[in-house]
Amino acid sequence: MPTSMADKKTHFGRAGEYYGMSELLLRGWNVAVPVVDVGDDVFVIDDNDKTTWRLQVKSAEAEPITDDDGGGVSARFKLSRTQLRSLQRIELFYMLLIRVGASWRFLVIPRTSLLEIRNSYVVAGADRQGPGRRPLGDDTATTDGLPLEVVLRGEDATAWGASLTLYLDRWPEALPAVTGGPGTVGKVSERAETPIGGAPEATAGVGPAPSPRREK
Repeated sequence: MPTSMADKKTHFGRAGEYYGMSELLLRGWNVAVPVVDVGDDVFVIDDNDKTTWRLQVKSAEAEPITDDDGGGVSARFKLSRTQLRSLQRIELFYMLLIRVGASWRFLVIPRTSLLEIRNSYVVAGADRQGPGRRPLGDDTATTDGLPLEVVLRGEDATAWGASLTLYLDRWPEALPAVTGGPGTVGKVSERAETPIGGAPEATAGVGPAPSPRREK
């Protein structure tokens, strides 16, 4: 990425947010940005039945990895421990955007799934023998900041000792292309029906049920 872009961290983060929102709009979802930012970057809404989700967007630049495992890139994010552990009536998705060269790659992960991966990582770290830092559990951490490093090697993604490939460049079942309803003009575009890169929809569950407004 050109230095002039990388130096403007606030611009870079906002660029990621707008990229994420534009892709959701292309999939037929409405988006709303809170006037006061209290942790949620975007609310996404199905105008047909008013299903609502919360979306936390995080952006990071890819850094090359030079090791004996075939290279790849890594991206570092900082999450909130409190947000990751907080169950709310309207559930949360994390959209992790990684700028690789002149393109974005993304992961959309339900909060419940990411929390399960984190908990497993902490438990495994506590039992690990030998040198190296153990991951801090939330009960021993002194700050709310939670570092997350995502490693991309081709079409594989890993973080916290687990595979995230299921979420790489794919949309979860809870965020399908929205067809029909207010604003519909003719046929829904092919782009709205096909995930970026032509990948199939992710099939991972999202933990708690959607907003009660979706229940029949």
